[in-house]
Amino acid sequence: MLDGMIRDICSYLHIPIIDVHPTAYMQGIDDHKLTSDICQLFVKTGYCYMGFRSLPSYLRDFDFKEVKKILLVRDPRDLLVSHYFSVKYSHGITTGDLGKEQTRARQSLVEVSIDDYAFQRSETFLRVFDLYSLIEDKNLRVFKYEDIIFHKEQFMRDILDFLELKLPDNLISETTKKYDIFPKSEDVNSHIRKVTPGDYKEKLKVGTITKLNECFKDILLKYQYHIEDPLGMHLLFMEQSKTFLNSFNQILDKHKNVLSKR
Repeated sequence: MLDGMIRDICSYLHIPIIDVHPTAYMQGIDDHKLTSDICQLFVKTGYCYMGFRSLPSYLRDFDFKEVKKILLVRDPRDLLVSHYFSVKYSHGITTGDLGKEQTRARQSLVEVSIDDYAFQRSETFLRVFDLYSLIEDKNLRVFKYEDIIFHKEQFMRDILDFLELKLPDNLISETTKKYDIFPKSEDVNSHIRKVTPGDYKEKLKVGTITKLNECFKDILLKYQYHIEDPLGMHLLFMEQSKTFLNSFNQILDKHKNVLSKR
């Protein structure tokens, strides 16, 4: 969705695109195995670099400070669920060594439950989120999947505002309609399987969710995702309440000390 919108924006405004991940993927190459030498091809103005599914190793020392960046995040618990179905059913298999790796990954999931997969991959996804700290600066705009999935036109307008670009209103409306797709029923073999946020609550066991909440606690708090216990209590707000109470108690203690000295 984000990639499609960015492509359309660049096409309308004649901005050249460098689409590293999809280009490498179509040739059966895992772009994460590319080296930092590829950064010599990058220039900081005049081009749009896109298609990254995470921050690849070859970009971790690249100086992003002066360029505008867009990051779309999603609840990591939903990401794990979505990734499971994609790897097991819907992702297309490319060519070359990467295609062979994809085939092996699909075959390995035949007997693996979604809960086991979530356990196995949680640390990998945690590292993906942790690496985003390398690009956090004043020129980064973060969007949440959950905020934009039902508001795509506003999402596109926000992208344009951030990038200081302009398109006619009718073109924005026409473009976003292409991406306003909501399946009537879930289809595990479809790339757009199910778009509704919170799918992990239906797919994962309570024990699995509890462990993932602990694993991703800092990430969930950072991006303001609800951390629910098995009873459905919103632990995010409990954490915020604890912080408030601790601060309030510190203020009261200071006043008590001042009064006692009088």
